Amino acid sequence: MSDIIRNVLLEGVSKGHFPGAQWALIKRGQPIKTHHVGNRQIIPEPHPVDGLEIYDVASLTKVVVTTTLIMRLALEKQLSLDDALMSHLSRFQHPDITIAHLLTHSSGLPADIPRASRLASRQQVLDHVFSVGTLHVPGHDIIYSDIGFILLGLVVEKITGMGLDEAAGQFIFKPLGMNDTSFHPDPARCAPTEWRDDEVFSGLLQGRVHDEKAFAMGGVAGHAGLFSTAHDLGLFIKAMLEDNFVLDQTWTDALFEPRMDIRKDNGTTIRAYGWDKPVPGGSAGDHVDFRQTILHTGFTGCNMWVDRFHQTGFVLLSNAVHPKREDNGIIPYRRKIAGMIITQEV
Repeated sequence: MSDIIRNVLLEGVSKGHFPGAQWALIKRGQPIKTHHVGNRQIIPEPHPVDGLEIYDVASLTKVVVTTTLIMRLALEKQLSLDDALMSHLSRFQHPDITIAHLLTHSSGLPADIPRASRLASRQQVLDHVFSVGTLHVPGHDIIYSDIGFILLGLVVEKITGMGLDEAAGQFIFKPLGMNDTSFHPDPARCAPTEWRDDEVFSGLLQGRVHDEKAFAMGGVAGHAGLFSTAHDLGLFIKAMLEDNFVLDQTWTDALFEPRMDIRKDNGTTIRAYGWDKPVPGGSAGDHVDFRQTILHTGFTGCNMWVDRFHQTGFVLLSNAVHPKREDNGIIPYRRKIAGMIITQEV
């Protein structure tokens, strides 16, 4: 299987669809298999991957860190998923929006902050997220929202009294042995992402978060900012598959339940708490088990999925937005690889 995955990704590298990639295949009860292919960067000069790269995993932050910590707080009864967000963040002004709405992207909050590249400080980001209006009533539709997960990160910080990075380290990374995962990586080990050139920053982003809102917040935010390796995220998945996760079994099971199902002419979206559920043409392919699978993607080119029915998980990390986001062509390769993994395994 590793050779098959490698050949698929080599095709993408040769066509210039992404510089390179690092991946992990996880099976319950077996060692994690990790491999890499291509280049860690193209500019200022090509540099091949060596398998030790740390990647900006973008929105995988939402599920690996923020969702896990929120669920842990619920497990410990420090919050309820039905709590109004205002009960934890007094500055928030929408009384009908709950934590569950934010986890399922059904709050009605917008997806993003306009002209985010102009944001220069954490305070500017917070001023925007606390003043934004809603686009629909809570629970009516799904709008994938960075704003919602920025707010969830603030809830974690408020309740724990820690920074989100510190809480993640103490309650997730350290217990699972994820030693190369953090919000503050060694830049020398990081695969660079985009060449950014605006009024806030000019230069190649290497070891500094690609997302502009997280960048303005000092690199630590509930929606983005995490850096990791395929092996470390494989440890995260392996713990889920082997019933050794940082949540108990009841709350781990709760992650896999579909919570919001929106079907429109342009496609279907099904959300669990934090995570996506598989739909036709999605990044986990068309052969995973619906009930027992959760998945997520990241803007930089990353994706991960967990299929407990087939006792299999997969992580693909790439800096497909390097040297500019318009070059990102990794999406069809993710679907193809996922389909092959399941059909070859069963």
